[in-house]
Amino acid sequence: MSEIRWLRISYWVGAVADGIVGVLMFFPQLGRAAYGDPNFEPTADYRYAMRFGAALMLGWTVLLLWADRKPVERRGVLPITVFVIAGLAWAGAYAVSTDLVSLSRMIPSWGFQALLVALFLYSYFRSGRAAAEASIPVGASSLSEAAAAFLAEKRFAVAGVSRGGNAPANLIFKKLKESGREVYAVNPNAESVEGERCYGSLADLPEPPGAVMVATHPDQAIEIAQQCKAAGVRRVWFHRSIDGGSFSPEAAALCEAYGATVIPGGCPMMHLGPVDVAHRCMRAVLSLTGALPKAVQDSKR
Repeated sequence: MSEIRWLRISYWVGAVADGIVGVLMFFPQLGRAAYGDPNFEPTADYRYAMRFGAALMLGWTVLLLWADRKPVERRGVLPITVFVIAGLAWAGAYAVSTDLVSLSRMIPSWGFQALLVALFLYSYFRSGRAAAEASIPVGASSLSEAAAAFLAEKRFAVAGVSRGGNAPANLIFKKLKESGREVYAVNPNAESVEGERCYGSLADLPEPPGAVMVATHPDQAIEIAQQCKAAGVRRVWFHRSIDGGSFSPEAAALCEAYGATVIPGGCPMMHLGPVDVAHRCMRAVLSLTGALPKAVQDSKR
């Protein structure tokens, strides 16, 4: 897998670089030709400071090699290492400002440090999907996989549509309808929504749906869950965005208990193409903040 290969390259490049720098710091007479005047004679204080730093550098070498043993699980070492590199770059700037090292000799070091930062960050972010997949328990799916399976159903129902037309349920209903899917609107207090007939419950639908989008108030979600159980709905998605949304632990537990696959958050419009910019941004933000489920337990059916 290319993501893991990039991670391992990053670990080994960083480990070798840290090891070399650590040796040069531990033996100043080897490093002085590269970083300063070849005639420079380090004092006892200078040797102490360098060897203190060398111990840290060599320790970081071991840390990177340790991360290489489990490249995906320990990828967090890379962004932490970026801060270490930033500290070294700052120390180099200080050395230049005090005439300890000439600017011309420091520029190559800064260039190499910049390349390391780019390599580490690229590897870290590129491996994000692999890390997400690695965190998924056995018998579960990623959110993207669960969303694809949900959207692959033949018949849908959206509970919680509003006559006002601005509710999340209405947007989801319209998007599913525009995509050519067979979808029903459910609201016991409305006869029509978005120009389509609206049904009072799942039991009133002409045919039972394979997937139900719950976008009601959480207090009403348990009733929809009971209707899903009675209709034998295979997949249930509880709409959940920045706030609590429609998710109800009791309703989700009921659906899981009878064998439905439950998606406990997010929105189909984050996955149903073409995805608009607003939902792309929202998906990214909610993913970073941990508000989206990372794994979805598959149905036992």
